[in-house]
Amino acid sequence: MEKGKIRKIQKNISEELRTVEESFIKSAEENTEEHISEYLKLEPSYNGSYICADLFKETFKEYVTNLVTRMKYAEIVHNSAAVLSDELFHRIANSGKMKKCIFLSGVPGAGKSFLIQSLYLSGEIDKETMVFEGDITSLSIIEKMDYVKKNNIDIYVVIVNPTVELAQRNAIERHFEVGRGASCETMARIMSKIPFSLENIKKLFPDAELGIYNKSSNYDIKLIYGFENLGCLYQGTYEELLSRLQYFRDVILNEKNDVSEETYAR
Repeated sequence: MEKGKIRKIQKNISEELRTVEESFIKSAEENTEEHISEYLKLEPSYNGSYICADLFKETFKEYVTNLVTRMKYAEIVHNSAAVLSDELFHRIANSGKMKKCIFLSGVPGAGKSFLIQSLYLSGEIDKETMVFEGDITSLSIIEKMDYVKKNNIDIYVVIVNPTVELAQRNAIERHFEVGRGASCETMARIMSKIPFSLENIKKLFPDAELGIYNKSSNYDIKLIYGFENLGCLYQGTYEELLSRLQYFRDVILNEKNDVSEETYAR
């Protein structure tokens, strides 16, 4: 991997965290093949056909040591894991073995990984389909869609669309269970931008197909098809969503009487 490709996070962090972040970056750059090899061995990767930055974090030993290190290092390992997932994405897309690419996205806490694993287990995803899980609102998604199109791979987009309360509840539960949370700001940004990003994708890639999994609970899921249904993805402006997410955050944390708010960043 080209050195200098992985960016450090742009915020003030402790000297200890910066040192660990630099070790993650060095490992990703110098041991790229080892990380990819370990990723391919992970059962949820389905031999690399499912590509996800969060799953790539599992290839960093310092991160997976225990729940404490997962909570502590989740943010600083993310850029290294994301660049590794980008590297594998391009390799798989260029392998000549794939005919379809599903771009899986949704707000943190939507339940994307759980959904896609259930589709693999049910056999609904075949060996000629690759899946990339990422933020559909990022500019890098357009580059990836253009890349698969040039490799004669059909584009499918799957959005997991939970209610605001369900997304926040799932994000908080995930934080305490596996150490990966999400700020209200990040969640509001993604959720507010998804429908508009999809409008742009439809213009750039008119042959792309869209499926939306609407979730009122983790067990009440309804699938609808087509870009004509983008309206259901609009749940408010950034400011409106941020206010609602903060409200539900406080309600949910208050339900956890034994949990200090200091353990979950706002």
